[in-house]
Amino acid sequence: MRKVKWIVLSMVTVLFLVSPYVNAEYVANDKEVLRGIENIGVVIEKLSRKAKKLGITKNNLRTDVELKLQSAGIAVVAPDELNTNPEIPFLLVTVILGYSKPTFIYAVLVGLNEKVHLKRDPKIISYAMPWWRIIKQEHIGEKGMEREVRNTLEYLIDEFIKNHRSVNPRKPRKPQEGK
Repeated sequence: MRKVKWIVLSMVTVLFLVSPYVNAEYVANDKEVLRGIENIGVVIEKLSRKAKKLGITKNNLRTDVELKLQSAGIAVVAPDELNTNPEIPFLLVTVILGYSKPTFIYAVLVGLNEKVHLKRDPKIISYAMPWWRIIKQEHIGEKGMEREVRNTLEYLIDEFIKNHRSVNPRKPRKPQEGK
């Protein structure tokens, strides 16, 4: 799991540094990889000291994501269950924060991570990120920074939910008898 996190963090850092004019990335038809996902875990990457100082916490981000997914009808597994069952796909949330007085530059990445077996050798097992979104923004000063990061994350989770629903339509509820 550490290797996966290191690879993801490296990938995000490279994207963050080499794409100063890119605000969002979209890959057409990647939502098909969301078909059949009934439950999902949530993993929040380690945050910088500066992020914590601004009031951005793993607990707040996790709660925001979990509540949003649950209200959309997507079951969220507990962290303990995710740790014991590597077959469960999970959303990895990464917040990268840079500062050059008086401007903060930040990126929020949300990616679906799922265990995969390589076709050429099924004994090789790894994790893939077949669906992901990243938004990079700038913000002047510390005031409102925490809210802006959380709003950006909310936007990305809404995008995930929209894509998930497009390939996993909700089943109509059966009416209860006697009512």
